[in-house]
Amino acid sequence: MITTGKYKNSEDLSNITNYMINDNNLISKHIWVEDIKNNDIYNILNKVRYSNDIYDVIKEKFTNHKIKNVIDCDEIYYAVSPKDANGSDRSLVDCHYDAPFSILPNFNVIFYRVILACNENKDVTTIFPNADIKVKMDTCDFHGLDYNKDYHCVEGEIPKDKNRILLKLHYIIVPNDYGENTISENYVKFINVKWTHLSRNFMRMSSNPKNILEYIMGLSVNICRFFYNNISLFIILLLIIILFKLIH
Repeated sequence: MITTGKYKNSEDLSNITNYMINDNNLISKHIWVEDIKNNDIYNILNKVRYSNDIYDVIKEKFTNHKIKNVIDCDEIYYAVSPKDANGSDRSLVDCHYDAPFSILPNFNVIFYRVILACNENKDVTTIFPNADIKVKMDTCDFHGLDYNKDYHCVEGEIPKDKNRILLKLHYIIVPNDYGENTISENYVKFINVKWTHLSRNFMRMSSNPKNILEYIMGLSVNICRFFYNNISLFIILLLIIILFKLIH
């Protein structure tokens, strides 16, 4: 499901980067795009997320599908350095799926995320192990992924005098022969939007734990991530145990 492309206007991304820069920020920082409607940067963000540079790449991958923006989840991300990530920030850099709904039926409707690099990056590598993709996303580079099914991770270290700003943009991909706003489309959109906001708020509270409750929250995020990422292994082990019991 991975797509690769470039956004052609680097000036737009430079303006977004300048908006986000905060050299004293030591943990990940997310801003919901829809929370800054009154800011001048909002018009630039709209230009980016509705751009044909992105749409055309997705359409090429998903022919005979409708592509729709899901603006509720779009965010600007001031990235934490993978080497220094603590607490629940580890779940953003260690290998993971973005949402846990791959085991649920999606009725051929796909919730899709596009990650777009807004500034220079020579030090951090994004990896999609199952697609054998390993790349340093530089200014204007973007990759799209199935929010629930594409396993990915980040490694490396952001130098202390640099920062990494990303856009996380979201789309729903629906077969052309489906009607508008079907139950299946609304269902897939609903569960993924709710998950995105719930998980983000939870991670924000526990990304830099300062008390026992925040440490527990951060630990629980990482435990859940580990369990879900390895659920197939747990299922295999469970089946082996059941088989062993039946034989004996």
